[in-house]
Amino acid sequence: MSERALRADARRNRERILQAAFEAFAADGRLVPLDDIARRAGVGAGTVYRHFPTKEVLFQAVVSDRIERIVDEAQALVHADDPGEAFYGFLMWVVERAMFNHALCDALAADLRTLDVQGMDEQFASALGGLLRRAQDAGAVRSDVDVHDVRALMVGAMLMERQRRPDGRPGRMTALACDALRPVTKDDETLPESRNERYCEVCGKPLTSAPTGRPARFCGAACRQKAHRRRKTG
Repeated sequence: MSERALRADARRNRERILQAAFEAFAADGRLVPLDDIARRAGVGAGTVYRHFPTKEVLFQAVVSDRIERIVDEAQALVHADDPGEAFYGFLMWVVERAMFNHALCDALAADLRTLDVQGMDEQFASALGGLLRRAQDAGAVRSDVDVHDVRALMVGAMLMERQRRPDGRPGRMTALACDALRPVTKDDETLPESRNERYCEVCGKPLTSAPTGRPARFCGAACRQKAHRRRKTG
């Protein structure tokens, strides 16, 4: 067999291994044995090891390709006319794409720098951060949210959608997670009464939930004193 034919055969084997690995990692996560991937690809274990010396290297190759596509989508939306719609639409698109893919869920839940793929974590954080900042500037996302918060909610939505999808409405859990990112005002009558946010009784500013004891009624000492003076004069 000629050298060119050997190279073509090697490329075909690599593509078959990557496709088999994608399906295996998506179904079972990164714990799937390499021997199982070799059987799915229809090649020997030695062929897999020649292309990918360790399972971690194979996992990186599979996941990095999918993450790059997600980054490309975020970058394409960063200059959208409606920043809020672009931001929330991107979150829902990622959740829908990755919720049944254990490999992507594992990768997005962790720091992507652990995958040892050059610049992958920085690219993803930068693309997501660009969408987030534009949505915040447009007033579509609360100002106290950062990229780490969004990533945590995104992964949580994937897990919740996966658990609820057989019995629940598609996308409902993601929509509930997105509601937590939207700005809240005291007089917003469109919000459900069961929201967790509480507000200062004097100035109306959002209150930080107390970890113990009774819920706070005022945002600080100044408002507490104002309320005390009002009660005395009243």
